[in-house]
Amino acid sequence: MSNQRLLLALAASCVLFIAGCEPTAQLPAATSPDGGGEAPAKVTVIKPTKKTLVKRTEQPGQIVAFQETPIFANVTGFISKVHVDIGDKVTGPAWDEKGNVTEPGTVLAEISIPELDQELLQKQALVAQALSQVQQAEAAIKVSEALQRSAEALASEAEAAVERVTADFNRYESEFKRITDLAGQGAVTKKLVEEAQNQSKSAAAAQKEAAAKIKSAKAVIDEKAAGVEQAQADLRAAKARHAVTQADEARLKSLQRYMTLYAPFTGMVTARNIDAGHLVQPGKTSSDKPLFVVVQADTLRIFVDVPDSDAALLEPKSEAVIRVPALGGGTFTGTVTRTAWVLNPVTRTLRAEIDLPNADGKLRPGLYVYADLKIAERKDVLALPRAAVGAQDNQAFCLSIDGGKIVRKPLVTGLRTADEVEIVSGLSGDEQVVAGNIAAYRDGQSVEAVPALAK
Repeated sequence: MSNQRLLLALAASCVLFIAGCEPTAQLPAATSPDGGGEAPAKVTVIKPTKKTLVKRTEQPGQIVAFQETPIFANVTGFISKVHVDIGDKVTGPAWDEKGNVTEPGTVLAEISIPELDQELLQKQALVAQALSQVQQAEAAIKVSEALQRSAEALASEAEAAVERVTADFNRYESEFKRITDLAGQGAVTKKLVEEAQNQSKSAAAAQKEAAAKIKSAKAVIDEKAAGVEQAQADLRAAKARHAVTQADEARLKSLQRYMTLYAPFTGMVTARNIDAGHLVQPGKTSSDKPLFVVVQADTLRIFVDVPDSDAALLEPKSEAVIRVPALGGGTFTGTVTRTAWVLNPVTRTLRAEIDLPNADGKLRPGLYVYADLKIAERKDVLALPRAAVGAQDNQAFCLSIDGGKIVRKPLVTGLRTADEVEIVSGLSGDEQVVAGNIAAYRDGQSVEAVPALAK
């Protein structure tokens, strides 16, 4: 019996405990002042403000040398002397106003090729020999031209002789006719006629002889002219051989210049992979190890990849602030110098480069950085906080309060920063706009506007 009483007592205690845990009754809903239902919800509102919006993006990047050149051999030979080591500063070539090299720059190393020196001596001897042949051909032309002039003089002399014997022939022919007429009249003897006839025949023979000499002289002229042409052809051949030997000599001299390796620009040696006595050969692929690597680091490049959402707004000369974690977060100011213009199809990013002066050598290639880029700037524009702007079906909107009710207003937006949105159209600037949590309200809902606290 006592156990039953104990159980009944425990059951009663539990009922009382559970009853004590029931929630209290809800208070009646607040009523509007006129007693006509629930009070309107209180909504924090703001007004669109005119300001300058600046959109920035911070992206990781890296520092690289402005120029980095691997130095390869262009000839096969043995390293006779190495003049520089890693960390050495080198000077590049100097040019005059016409673009000619006046100073070749710092010598990095020298290559020995004894057989090339000997071959160059041989080519130089062949050049001298070919030049002698040119001079001989030029002298032969002069001789041939002199012989041609001599033949022309003989031809002129023969032509003069023809004129003389022709005159004699005409005179003796006329004399023969005159004496023949006199003989017919019996005025002269037959013997005198025969003498006149013989003189006429002699003059005719002399005329034929002179004509033959002219033909012979002209043949000699043609022969000498052919000799001149042959001599000129020999000269052209000799000059061609001379040009060939000069080209061979120039080729070897060019190869000889490759025996000395010079710094391509003013900078620093960052790699050396040779010692004296090493056999070197011309590098054929990018995977071949270079003899030296020279970098230009007085100006550095900062490589930054900008996401496609910001790429269209980024332009050269945009402001950039570079933060270098390895230097305790120190910052450097610069501008975007150039962009790739096209996006990387794999990463959908735009490569931007920022040139930074580095005369003091404080920055070094390979350091990791963060680049804070000024993507765009809009001055004197209406703006709202991002929390006050929503979007539905690709249409931006905000909620304003008009006559104590929520009114949905479509917007045309522009620049979006991390916290604010540019309002291009849709608002005049005098509206009371719901400051945030706009998904909690519906169009036409009765609300009470509460101005946001000034910050």
